[in-house]
Amino acid sequence: MSRQHALMLALALEILVVGAYNADRYRRPGISVDMPLTRGHVIV
Repeated sequence: MSRQHALMLALALEILVVGAYNADRYRRPGISVDMPLTRGHVIV
């Protein structure tokens, strides 16, 4: 495997890890009308 392919693979892995981390932290804007028992779910 060439160095260029290794760098592209490392970049793709980093994007997946950072994306998964940011997706877990993201909260959609909305006004909470009823808070269900499932964390992260908001009924608006």
